[in-house]
Amino acid sequence: MPTKKCIVAGCMVIEGGKMLMLKHRKLGIWVPPGGHVEENEFPYEAAIRETKEETGVDVELIGDDNVKHADEAAHTLPEPFAILYENVPYKTKPMHIHFDMVYVGRIVGGEVAANDESTDIKWMDREEISIMESFPNVKEVALKALEKYADM
Repeated sequence: MPTKKCIVAGCMVIEGGKMLMLKHRKLGIWVPPGGHVEENEFPYEAAIRETKEETGVDVELIGDDNVKHADEAAHTLPEPFAILYENVPYKTKPMHIHFDMVYVGRIVGGEVAANDESTDIKWMDREEISIMESFPNVKEVALKALEKYADM
């Protein structure tokens, strides 16, 4: 059977030099909010939706917009902070691949509350992220995002 390949999107929510992280119920590790992109959904829309579903907060995505144009038929989309190719080893399912669009966002509404996909939710600083139980690439990208957006 061929390896399943999925497009996923997530949002590293930053506020006051900390990042909002979830303890993923199925994986048993800390990750930012995110999930699979649904049919007829752009990755940036999935990042916003998944963040709301998993944390209770509404976010505005931030990032560099390096391309400006005047063509009304074309649109510049929010730019991910990172795009990753990840092998995901679930404990209860066969390993599959995520093509992961990772955005950075700031809270614009709602209140932090976990849902049933996670066992815990909390704000973490650089030190906590560097020692949290997670995939190495999650820690690395989270620390780089915190460094770049430290003033949020």
